[in-house]
Amino acid sequence: MEKKLFVLLVAAVSPLLAIAQNIITGRVVEQGINEPLIGATVLVKNEKGKGVVTDIDGNFSLPTKQEAPLTIVVQFVGYRSQEIDVYDFEEPVEIQLVDNSSRLDEIVVVGYGTQKRTQLTGSVTTVKADIFEKISVPTLDGALSGQVAGLNVTASSGQPGADSQIRIRGGNSVNASNEPLYVIDGFIYFKDAANATTGIGGLGSSLNPLSTVNPNDIESIEVLKDVSATAIYGSRGANGVIIVTTKKGKKEAGASSINYSYGLGVSTVSKKLDLLNASEWAQFQKTYFSNKGGYTDAEIAALGEGTDWQDAVLRTAVQQTHELSVSGGSEKSRYAFSANYTDQDGIVLNTNFQRYNFHTNVDWELRKNFNFGINATFGRSRQDVLTSLDGLQSASSTSPFSAGITNSFVYALLMPPVISVYNADGSYNFKNPYEYAYFAIGDHMANPVYDLEESVAENINNYLLSNVWTTYKVGPVTLKATVGLSSEKLTQNLFAGAYTSLGMATEGIGGNGNRQTDIWQQEYTATFDKDLNASNHLDALVGYTYQHSESTYSRIMTNHFTNESLKQYNLGDGANIYTPETGKGESWLHSIIGRLNYSLLNRYNLTATYRADRSSRFSAGHEWGHFPSLGLSWNVDKESFFANVQRIDYLKVRASVGLVGNQEIPDAAYLGTYSTGSYAGSSSYSSGNASNDNLKWESTLNYNVGFDLGLLHNRVNIVADAYYKKTYDLLFVVPLGISSTVSTQWQNVGNVVNKGFELSIDGSIIKRRRVQWTAAANIAHNLNELTDMGSSKDLIYGDDNQQILSKGEPVGAFYGLEFDGIVQSNEDVSQLPKVNGNVPSPGDVKYVDHNGDGKIDGYDRTFLGSTQPKLTYGLSTQFTWRNFDVSVAFAGSVGNRVYNALGRRLEQTGDSYNVLSTVLGSWTAENGGNTLPLASTTRPFSHIDSRYVQDASYLKLRNVSVGYRVPLPKDGFIRGLKVSISAANVLTFTNYKGYDPEVASSTDDGVYPASRSVSFGVNVSL
Repeated sequence: MEKKLFVLLVAAVSPLLAIAQNIITGRVVEQGINEPLIGATVLVKNEKGKGVVTDIDGNFSLPTKQEAPLTIVVQFVGYRSQEIDVYDFEEPVEIQLVDNSSRLDEIVVVGYGTQKRTQLTGSVTTVKADIFEKISVPTLDGALSGQVAGLNVTASSGQPGADSQIRIRGGNSVNASNEPLYVIDGFIYFKDAANATTGIGGLGSSLNPLSTVNPNDIESIEVLKDVSATAIYGSRGANGVIIVTTKKGKKEAGASSINYSYGLGVSTVSKKLDLLNASEWAQFQKTYFSNKGGYTDAEIAALGEGTDWQDAVLRTAVQQTHELSVSGGSEKSRYAFSANYTDQDGIVLNTNFQRYNFHTNVDWELRKNFNFGINATFGRSRQDVLTSLDGLQSASSTSPFSAGITNSFVYALLMPPVISVYNADGSYNFKNPYEYAYFAIGDHMANPVYDLEESVAENINNYLLSNVWTTYKVGPVTLKATVGLSSEKLTQNLFAGAYTSLGMATEGIGGNGNRQTDIWQQEYTATFDKDLNASNHLDALVGYTYQHSESTYSRIMTNHFTNESLKQYNLGDGANIYTPETGKGESWLHSIIGRLNYSLLNRYNLTATYRADRSSRFSAGHEWGHFPSLGLSWNVDKESFFANVQRIDYLKVRASVGLVGNQEIPDAAYLGTYSTGSYAGSSSYSSGNASNDNLKWESTLNYNVGFDLGLLHNRVNIVADAYYKKTYDLLFVVPLGISSTVSTQWQNVGNVVNKGFELSIDGSIIKRRRVQWTAAANIAHNLNELTDMGSSKDLIYGDDNQQILSKGEPVGAFYGLEFDGIVQSNEDVSQLPKVNGNVPSPGDVKYVDHNGDGKIDGYDRTFLGSTQPKLTYGLSTQFTWRNFDVSVAFAGSVGNRVYNALGRRLEQTGDSYNVLSTVLGSWTAENGGNTLPLASTTRPFSHIDSRYVQDASYLKLRNVSVGYRVPLPKDGFIRGLKVSISAANVLTFTNYKGYDPEVASSTDDGVYPASRSVSFGVNVSL
């Protein structure tokens, strides 16, 4: 009986044993270099089970219940998946996966859709998420610097939370905006300077669109540069477009993940100016200025270093970040949630930036072919800023701003080092016998440290950016409807007591301003996407969009407080209330869009785009703007004659032409406006801007040619572009002259041309099992020229009249006298041209007499360079060895110049303020010298000259980071653990003499200095 049972059992199990003997073996390698891929997943198609992973040599052994023939699926992160048919279990399978970095099948996000990179006709650069994961920066604009050819990022200041100036292929306009358009998860966002402040003086503010997005939430950023890519945005595409796409969950059961990151860092000023110490200052005063202070030599020696006011207002700042993200999904839904908190102290006393940010990205398949989704970001930021003194009148009715004292930080640099910050009892010192009464009430003088520590200057932003969308697919047609809302509430608070430099003239000053800006967006599109046959692919888009913006503001300011204890929360205590102001702005934009993408034989590609915009910012008859474009590309590598070409794997040539526009001017620019104020204690009105019913669009005609090249199995990729942009009908604020009852008028005047080239190279230098090394470089050249100003004359502008708009010169050209040395003792001064009617003396500055009339005056001013860089470039590299990774990024600029107004102020010697140590080399009869004139309070002339329009070319080591992934058990609760250390703004190589060569406004009048930071981070994945 037992023998029979055994026979039956063997008979029953034998078929299963026979099936289990089917083993598929093979090896997975990378195409082109045959390096084994460790950890690739191999599974049998349509068979339940997790499959197997390849070992250290790329080998695998996969059991299966199926009989041959069958299909296996091979997957590996960063590579294109493959399906392989298996006919014989005895024959090992050799599988070569193609690296996705070749980008041949990369899907690129473009306006209102996506497109294969091989079918693109436009110039589009993609920045992937891994760049941001390795760079420690609080906002995305800092991470983008140096990453994209033709994209120039300049920090407006070192202030935490400060905005950046971003230019794509130069600036097209003079008075209209030059900022690119931002599209964040489908919501169109334009940085509007007019809605960035409440009008409370000195605070400034601008909600940076990129600051609303946590860098770790980013999936990719696309930078659209040429007209084939940007024309779909019509009137807002002239300055380029930046599309931000955030991460989504995975439509896969059990694919949830939790990530937490923490960062802690410190920042210090990246460069300090070399100012005189106490003994040097006293000796300088004794030598040149009749011994102000009456110091003896012994007293001077005893002074020593004295007070370092620069150090007194600077500090080592601490910053920390917390980030938490959760993502996942099911077969019909996916989700991604994140929250982050940033607290960043500034290196200047009492400056700070805090931000709370929450983001959600959810979509569901409600039924077959019917999807619904929500993208939303909401948060709050608070920024304590360095207050400008622009417009302030001192008690003596003299403007300290016009004297070069632009803020309390600059005032600290000018403080004599013989003056202490505190008295012996620890109280603030308000005694300064050397103050020139810019900041004085009786015998009380302002103290910059007190200014910073006791004043209030804050910007509070509450923001919401949201999109709700739904799609329905019917065959090759996809219908999509989107409704979005951007809502921003800006509150600005100001308070400066009677002993502060800002409040001293009015016995204290306080203010509160509020601005609410709401933008509603609707989009309705229909997309047809189909392979018509084996040779023809058609992708067509039509749609209608509508955007409505409404902004309201209110502000109140008051002064002369009797009780300062409650500061900005007790404005009613002010004896003098300025005229309260309220206002409202409103605009709308209706648009019809269309695009046709056609591909023939996957070789010949065409993109035709058309957009019509109707804007409320122009009068009837000029509301409509029409913006067409045409792009062509040819995949040369697909041609039969190219089959035998060695080492070139991919070659595409591109060309585009089209028209885009710019409407970013104030809402009512074409209407006449009035300014409110007060006169003799009563409200008054004055004419401001003249109306112009003929005002119309600013348009940019754009040409672009380029090529994309892949070499060495697409391990090296080269992209090159050349472009020409002509912007005509410039939106220009024209002065109307003293005979007019209004001062200015918006007109369409003149043309600006930008032309240049861009080159990007990236490649995988080493790609081995344990070592990977990639590198990228880019360079861009842009030539900017104001080619026509209509009937307008040259326009000289700037706080010191140091810039000019002139035909044939770049926008932002500097204008002044050309320095020609110092008059020496042995020179015949009678042969020198007079300066402002004065005969030069030994020790005076000499200038070039450009018109040769024997005198130096305004007619001898000449062009001294431009703010426009001739070249911008970036370098980056990433190196991985086992669990370690290193990332390094450089950025640079060549040929741009900055007016160093702060340096000029700190080399003026006609008062008792402190100065740079360079003045110790001032000309003397004994020692000569040919750079700085004789130190004096009586020299009859001082002009803007070429000494202070300085070369601001630079090379910066932007970021360095080192990370280590801690080895963990495969089946542990913690999936990933990484620790890292990073440094930002590490080194700067420049000839510029100020704090930092990056100056967004062209004039360095004492902006918040740049900082260098080092931070530690840890990331945990569950």
